[in-house]
Amino acid sequence: MERRAPRPPSHLGTLAALWPWVRLALLLAVAAASELVYVAFWPLSYLLTQAVDFTYEYLVEYPAVWERLVRLLARLELWWPGSTGALEPLVDLLVRAFVVAFILYLAAFFLVRAGLPRGWGIVAVLAPPLAFQATLFTMPGLFTTDMFSYAMYGQIAGVYGVSPYTHLPSEFPDFRIFSWIHPLWHDAPSIYGPAWVDLTRPLARAIVGLSDVDKILAYKLVSNLGHLASVACIGYIAHRLRPGTALEAVVLYAWNPLILFEFGGNGHNDAVMIAVMLLAVACYVSGSRWLGLVALTVSFLIKMSSVLLVPYYTIAWARDQRDWLRFFGIGVGAVLTVLGVTAAFYWPWWEGPQTIGPILLWSQGPMFNNYVPDILAIRMASQRIVESGGTLDPQLALDQTRDSIKNVARVILLVIALWELWRARGAAGMIGSGARVMLAFLLVVNTWVLPWYFTWPIALAVVLGWESVTTKTLIGFSISAPTVMYYHHFWHPYMSDSTYLFYVAPLLIPPVVWVGRLLVRLPRRKASPPARRGSLPVADAR
Repeated sequence: MERRAPRPPSHLGTLAALWPWVRLALLLAVAAASELVYVAFWPLSYLLTQAVDFTYEYLVEYPAVWERLVRLLARLELWWPGSTGALEPLVDLLVRAFVVAFILYLAAFFLVRAGLPRGWGIVAVLAPPLAFQATLFTMPGLFTTDMFSYAMYGQIAGVYGVSPYTHLPSEFPDFRIFSWIHPLWHDAPSIYGPAWVDLTRPLARAIVGLSDVDKILAYKLVSNLGHLASVACIGYIAHRLRPGTALEAVVLYAWNPLILFEFGGNGHNDAVMIAVMLLAVACYVSGSRWLGLVALTVSFLIKMSSVLLVPYYTIAWARDQRDWLRFFGIGVGAVLTVLGVTAAFYWPWWEGPQTIGPILLWSQGPMFNNYVPDILAIRMASQRIVESGGTLDPQLALDQTRDSIKNVARVILLVIALWELWRARGAAGMIGSGARVMLAFLLVVNTWVLPWYFTWPIALAVVLGWESVTTKTLIGFSISAPTVMYYHHFWHPYMSDSTYLFYVAPLLIPPVVWVGRLLVRLPRRKASPPARRGSLPVADAR
């Protein structure tokens, strides 16, 4: 009589069925704790705001926000006495808030990765970041003045009816928001692409009758909607590339503190550029690749950053062809498409080479901020001054050294870009190559780096999943970049050597992961040596 295997105790099955619900409860607790952190940004944004006049008028226009803020300020002073009147504890609290938010973010990701109940799990993943975003959208202060420039250029194009590429904000001092933009941009034409101008021109006309505060909130709303579109695209791309991982990818992006803070709170138009870039990738994975290339071109015509993805999009598409004729046909067609779409967008604004002058100027890095190779430039310039006996002008020595280092950095980026061009195959290969080249651009070439720039490669990398070393590395930069850069924004224009090391510390993730994988493989190889020639496997020996 056949003996049946004993059934496991029924309570074990019950416990196994309960674990997803336990993780769901823990995820909701993490979400509640995260919401408290984002609420803490309210008083910090008010006390550290880079837009004093806007913040004042916003609170006057929306007294309910002021009433809530007063209560939060009182609690902040109660919990940290003296913090509301001194810069040092405020900056310290800002950095701590980022760190705590990041820890909670990782906890949320690993809970989702472990598995949640169907249905309610989707709600628990999507609802909290909407609450975080709403909290940051309404915070009273701003850590950047970029939105004022968006409104200024939109006013120039949409209301005054002239080109923001050839007319300066300082030509229109009567526009109230002009006094809010950073003095650096008073005499600077628009550095954004014509697709952004075409978007903001009708927006400026539509909101012309609103208050100045509401005009800024309208631009902020556009960026927030762009962010939501990006979340939708990421879920779709992850589902097509790696079925069953859409929620993980959404958590990696939608719950990320850097992305929420910069898009939900500070309203950067990078959110719109990223949304169109991800739409292009979504078109690629769905088979509409020419349409995706058009979308990718529009993306970098909003802000030039996503142009770095174009060659990898094209080469991955071309490599899918069955013969060399089609391979080169895709290449030629891609060049013509990019040039044609670019010309179509620039045509209404074209007033000669000066139309693209601002973009060409800023692409060459006229200013230096958070530029990693600058450590080497400063040291080399100091050495040159010492060797000259003090006769060499310090600024001249630094400028010359910087120029030399920038040239070397461009060569390094070119080598990396060509290597990635060789590697890029398929959708995942294209996405990974684009993310890595963007990261290399930020660390090696771009002389003006700000925390939200890291959202570009992060948006691409999250669809590759946690297994990707590229994803892990970029998630690391989503905590090192804002903490270091915002700290130095308030205290010192240049980073010290130690803080630079913390900033680039995520670069240690790839070698650590590779060494870990090697150590895991070695015992397996030793445990199963190859069989001798002519011998049978142990199971088959008689």
